[in-house]
Amino acid sequence: MMEKLEEAKLVYGMEEAAWALGVSSTQVRNWIRKGALKAFRVGRRVLIRREVLEEFVREMEAGRVTT
Repeated sequence: MMEKLEEAKLVYGMEEAAWALGVSSTQVRNWIRKGALKAFRVGRRVLIRREVLEEFVREMEAGRVTT
């Protein structure tokens, strides 16, 4: 999963994060609403920092995130 994350990118939109995680944008939105995935807003866009996404992937791989 981590291979899909671009090193140069600092933040990802919900669609990009969904693609990188191999899930739907609805699933990403649900994780954000539950507080499992931290995101922030810039205007109307919901963004996720690369470091947060990488940590989330590690948590998923360790089985600490419910899908």
